[in-house]
Amino acid sequence: MFDQLRELFQIDWRIFMEATATWLRGGNPYGRLSAEFSAGAFAYPPTALTWLALFVPLGRWSYYLWTALTLLGWWLVARRRCPEQIVLLLWSPIVLHLVEGQNSLAVVLVVWAASLAPRRGWGWGLALAWALTKPQVALLPVAWLLWRDRRAPTRATLWGGLLLGTLLLALPPTLRDPGIWQEWLAALGSYRDRILQMAAWQNWGIVLFVPAAYLWYRSRRGGWPWWLTAALMPHTSFYSMVALLPMLRPRQDGWTLAGLALAGVLQGPMSPLTLPLILSGHLLAAWMLAGGPRRVAERAPTRTTSTSVGHA
Repeated sequence: MFDQLRELFQIDWRIFMEATATWLRGGNPYGRLSAEFSAGAFAYPPTALTWLALFVPLGRWSYYLWTALTLLGWWLVARRRCPEQIVLLLWSPIVLHLVEGQNSLAVVLVVWAASLAPRRGWGWGLALAWALTKPQVALLPVAWLLWRDRRAPTRATLWGGLLLGTLLLALPPTLRDPGIWQEWLAALGSYRDRILQMAAWQNWGIVLFVPAAYLWYRSRRGGWPWWLTAALMPHTSFYSMVALLPMLRPRQDGWTLAGLALAGVLQGPMSPLTLPLILSGHLLAAWMLAGGPRRVAERAPTRTTSTSVGHA
């Protein structure tokens, strides 16, 4: 067990740093990075290189700074809305995510914070542009947020910030190497050959996927952009279930314990048979952590005064 943890420790973060350092040296971040990391080890769009470059000078301390910033961001977002999420430090997707040095959680937190903001202007547009450097996590929630704000007074500034942020992130890699976008697209095939990538609904995963979707629907929890991100997007591991974090409200009851226990059991080697089952099983575990069969209380209808009725 400890040998496996040593192999996983910082593995993804080291790939990020190695690829970005290769790019800063003028090399191809999507080619062979080292004897340890083959071609296709790094698959993020070039826009991610711009912000990852800020961490390269920190060397081995960059992982600890990134992890601390992620945990701080989680506390800032959840402390008032759902402080009980502290128990999710025992949730296996969070544990694996932090051990590997992934960044899905930070992306989720930024989009979640944006969705809670009363007004979204330039600043939130810039933040969402950063979140889209991991499109498989941010795309559906951001699209839903933009749709919700389609009539908001600040929609123009939100879109302006989003476009400006994307441009600022895209300029450094594009100016350094205009062909880097083609290199990225070509490397996606190498990444899929190197890493098993499947969705929860594929193969035998459908056996658990269907009841998980039905139970989520029956509990009236909403949050479908997050649920669909976790359920439909192809993933390499169950750490991707952190996309469900904004919808989880663990309580001191048996459902929370059952959800943590089930998530802890859903480990094991990833194969075309097991990966979809593990992912769909985590969807069931997340339903338990969100309260199990307990339905979200519906808001009482707003009472209309006789005066307002008269003017209707």
